[in-house]
Amino acid sequence: MNEINFKLDTHIGQTVYDIEINVRADSDIRNSTSYHKHGIWIKELKIVYQTDYKIALSNEFISLLDRQKENERKESHKHFLEEITVSILTKERCFPNGVFCHIYSLKDPKKSLSKMKKEMIAKIQSDYGFLGSAISQIENFTL
Repeated sequence: MNEINFKLDTHIGQTVYDIEINVRADSDIRNSTSYHKHGIWIKELKIVYQTDYKIALSNEFISLLDRQKENERKESHKHFLEEITVSILTKERCFPNGVFCHIYSLKDPKKSLSKMKKEMIAKIQSDYGFLGSAISQIENFTL
């Protein structure tokens, strides 16, 4: 039987960092909802189970990530380790408006934060130039 080669070598019990950078719109910062709180948030999770297709994490939702095979291209309907996602919400009624970035990472959070900030800034500059004031907030975030 052929052995599957994965892009990242993972094992049960391994630490995965759940990292978020959230820049809520000024008017939403005072809103007390817990969804996308303003700031940097890091949770240390563990891989609790994995198969050839999925990785299960130890958070309250038992988050499932897809396992990426070596040389497999990323699909928009899948979510992988080390994949940065940036969401920019501007006309929300139920959730806060702002710029939100998320990653599940095996790496040191400080290294991931630098990459995340760059992705957020690039997304704002390319798609949402009118949000320029958020860039300085992103650049000034530290641990």
